[in-house]
Amino acid sequence: MADKAKYHSDFEKTLRLYLKQARDKLNSDLAGTREAIKLIATDKIRSFIEITDRGLSKEEREFLKSLIISSMRQSFCYGYGIGKFEGNTNERVFL
Repeated sequence: MADKAKYHSDFEKTLRLYLKQARDKLNSDLAGTREAIKLIATDKIRSFIEITDRGLSKEEREFLKSLIISSMRQSFCYGYGIGKFEGNTNERVFL
């Protein structure tokens, strides 16, 4: 039981390290990815407005855009971190 707890602790520490690396990489090296995320978020807002046939104020659009961007950045970081973990350990990660 103690081995399992240690494994989870090591896994969490390693994954947190990789998540931080992904955030740092996204904030510094990956300007194109950041810009693509912003463009996708803007496109998703347009689609949302068209599908719901409802207008949004500028504040609502900006809020929705920031929500989409933060979700996409988080997804990127988890994908990066899990991929790096799987690549270094040759183990599959299931969440």
